[in-house]
Amino acid sequence: MIAQPLVARYDAATIDTLEWPDTPDGRYARSVLAPMVRHGPAHLIANAQAEVQVLRVGDALLPLVLANAAASPQSYVCSPTVHYIDYACREVELELGGRPLARAVFPSLLRLLRIPLGWAQFEQVVYVNNWLLSTNLYPALPLDALPAVRDALAAAFPDRAIVFRSVSDMLGEPLRGRLARLGFRGVFSRQVYLLDPRDGGYARKKSFQKDRSLARRSPYQWGAAQQIAPHEIGRVKHLYDSLYIDKYSAFNPQFTEQFFAEALREGWLMLMAARRDGRVDGVLGFVERNGVMTTPLIGYDRSLPAEDGLYRLISLKLVEEAAARGLVLHQSSGAAAFKRHRGSLPSVEYNMVYDRHLPPARRAPWAALATLTSTLIVPLMRLYGL
Repeated sequence: MIAQPLVARYDAATIDTLEWPDTPDGRYARSVLAPMVRHGPAHLIANAQAEVQVLRVGDALLPLVLANAAASPQSYVCSPTVHYIDYACREVELELGGRPLARAVFPSLLRLLRIPLGWAQFEQVVYVNNWLLSTNLYPALPLDALPAVRDALAAAFPDRAIVFRSVSDMLGEPLRGRLARLGFRGVFSRQVYLLDPRDGGYARKKSFQKDRSLARRSPYQWGAAQQIAPHEIGRVKHLYDSLYIDKYSAFNPQFTEQFFAEALREGWLMLMAARRDGRVDGVLGFVERNGVMTTPLIGYDRSLPAEDGLYRLISLKLVEEAAARGLVLHQSSGAAAFKRHRGSLPSVEYNMVYDRHLPPARRAPWAALATLTSTLIVPLMRLYGL
């Protein structure tokens, strides 16, 4: 038997030669990534116009996403320009609503960057471990293989920066430290919130206790994915769109009905629905990997009275599921005060960027962002408590 190389890459022409590991992570990767590699992701995520490949590192499988500068509109999960300009402007509007000066100044400054970033071909990146979700959990990755990963990707993509997504300073410190020693820059991505139910402190928070009291009085009942009928997929999509797309930002992933159908059939997400009188009014979907769970998908009927507390019920259910499974709950970004009041801790999430194989003009934007990360962005996040 011929030994496989430590690091290998598979695209649409070679994906059928990949021997998928017969492990939970391997089976999950095959069900999610194989269709994206063969057909592209846009039939599942409408604003993800990109090429998907698979990187095998030992037995770990990571999605590679090649950003497409010619496509528009794009989600921030597959476009660095959208992430650092368009999506960032919207985040400032949402999170700094009570600080009118900052809310007025920061978006204008960010938009000024669009032209120079275009000159520097900022969109030319290959993302590593990009599942095209807001949060990308890492499998057990052999860190000693990272030099080979860096060298293989720099050789395969000599015109693209290499970007490891979703590297947290709390959950991913060993990975972040190793990448930094290999020449990767730490560039701010967002501030996220983590809750480890195992320490029990969250249960003593008054906000959590009020949520528990609300759940005991609530007429809503939670049901598993198997109870979501095919004809309800449109309702589930509507609830997600109403919150993530209509209320927050059209630059969030725009999941199609086919995505929800595949997620239900293949188990891509652990979907749960909150029902009252038989109707789905709230939905959540989470994934778990390597001791962590995160929910890239929630939604609820925003036309219902705020007193129903659907967002609070969804958040409570996620904490309860994490506690029952013994997992750290990664709560993504946004709603900072809400999450802090319930015991979550802030964590800075980075894009780890390698660009030493690129000419100086291509490296300049990433160098500037890395400097801003340490001197301005992270201090401001802490100052404003975001």
